[in-house]
Amino acid sequence: MTVADPDDPARRMFAQYRLKPNSGVNPPYSPAYPVEWGCTLRTVEIMTRVAPGKVASLLADTPFEIAGDRVAFRFMRSPGHSLAVHAGEMFDLMISVPVRYKGLFTETHIFMYCSDPMGICAGREVFGYTKKDAHYAFEEHPDGSITGWVRRRGIPLADFAFTPDASAPVVRIVDGDELPAGEIHVRRLPHPERLGIAYADIAYRRTPLKYSKPVPGRAAMTLHASEYDPIADLEPEILGAHFMVSEVYGGGFEVEDRRLIERLIP
Repeated sequence: MTVADPDDPARRMFAQYRLKPNSGVNPPYSPAYPVEWGCTLRTVEIMTRVAPGKVASLLADTPFEIAGDRVAFRFMRSPGHSLAVHAGEMFDLMISVPVRYKGLFTETHIFMYCSDPMGICAGREVFGYTKKDAHYAFEEHPDGSITGWVRRRGIPLADFAFTPDASAPVVRIVDGDELPAGEIHVRRLPHPERLGIAYADIAYRRTPLKYSKPVPGRAAMTLHASEYDPIADLEPEILGAHFMVSEVYGGGFEVEDRRLIERLIP
């Protein structure tokens, strides 16, 4: 799709969102993308158990306290995402664990894959997400079942299938009434002249999200071995699966909680 006028009534570039001052074309700092965005969200969440040592090794370079042995595989389709209006939607695969840090009960993503370049750079550079590029399928069928896959540069990473089943348990990332909220990450900037880190801090965010009541079901998931994306090494045991929808999902200074928690390096 060609956008001849970014201010046209259709608002095809960033929907109803506009670039902030000093962003856009030739900004005095990098990167150049809007911090405001919005969409709906449709999520298949497959809850698993992973050997604690595997997660601990992945988070060894963070100060976070791991809050359980469950790992959530979230296959997330975002119709109408305003950063991906050219494609009509965005997709993320979040592989997340519950953590605690300085009074926050939240989550961090040990692996993450995204279908959109702007979503990748915004997540990685602003918040330190582990985002990598990916292609995907997320097919919703009339009977409520969902099938799909995730590939990175032609290499299969995951295949998944969800079938609604009212008798199936709803298993969340932790037991109890309090669920972790928001996301926390160590954000690192590579050094330009040698292997190492030039700057690192800890960033937290909590986006508005109002999920529907989970629809329980049964899931099948196959993770493919890859030297460059070793998610199969987690060897997760599936505990349960459910499907959720949120009509409220978005980001930006006006709608979300964004905090720089701590500076680490230098």
